[in-house]
Amino acid sequence: MLLEDERLDDLQFNNLYIIQNPNLYCFTSDAVELCNYVRAGVKDRIVDLCSGSGVIGILAQAKTKAKEVILVEIQPELADMSKRSVEYNQLKNIKVVNAPLQDIHKQIGTGYEVVVCNPPYKINNGGKISEKKEIAICKHEITVTLEEIIKEASVLLKSGGRFYTVNKEERLVDLLCLMRKYHIEPKNIKIRPSTKGANIILVEGKKDGRSGLSIQL
Repeated sequence: MLLEDERLDDLQFNNLYIIQNPNLYCFTSDAVELCNYVRAGVKDRIVDLCSGSGVIGILAQAKTKAKEVILVEIQPELADMSKRSVEYNQLKNIKVVNAPLQDIHKQIGTGYEVVVCNPPYKINNGGKISEKKEIAICKHEITVTLEEIIKEASVLLKSGGRFYTVNKEERLVDLLCLMRKYHIEPKNIKIRPSTKGANIILVEGKKDGRSGLSIQL
């Protein structure tokens, strides 16, 4: 089950565990907060874009009892760890897709109630890029841009479906403008203060929703 340099981490919820490799990428508290921010019902289907090791999708399914969760991850090593984590936890209604997210609707269809994404925070030329390709892809817009993510999220969602994402406050204007461009109306912003630089923001949007925004501090 575990390959070289991998470890099995306790998610501290429902006796769930996740396989991680610190040489690739390990999830942060941002992912857990995003998962806790997601609202979904037992009849809902969720797509997790940029799913990484699968932590958001695994926890979201466990906490919401969603009907189906699809994890979309471009990096084969992370997708493989996700699959093995799903198998280890014997989760029957979570599917892992190893593919670029651009046009992923052609593979998995549309009409989803919820799309969630913990994206790369930094633009491709923004700041120092890790020498490790796997980490660089997770942190910088190397294989996908914020606009491509939101465009595809809009295609995947049914009218009235909800989009959840997280980012640094410096990307907030970009994020909100792109959401409106692709008909996902920002409905809620939650700000998580940080003592280590930029604050983290969580954003909920509704496809084809009416204007009206609330802010949680």
